[in-house]
Amino acid sequence: MKLQLIENICKQTVSLVLLTGICLLYSKGIILVYLPVLFLLSGTLISLLFRTFTLIVKIIIALTVMGMLV
Repeated sequence: MKLQLIENICKQTVSLVLLTGICLLYSKGIILVYLPVLFLLSGTLISLLFRTFTLIVKIIIALTVMGMLV
């Protein structure tokens, strides 16, 4: 259980560092072509998008239940 927790933390940290590097290089005008492909192959980008999507869906459901969403 502890090894899985350490593995997940390491994956998230590496993904965050790589995304920060991509953003910094992009702001300097250097566009990386193959790095997003590496993210897709590693599955980190897909899992991040899936988590974000599920969070948005949960918020919409909560607002609908509360009657706040028109």
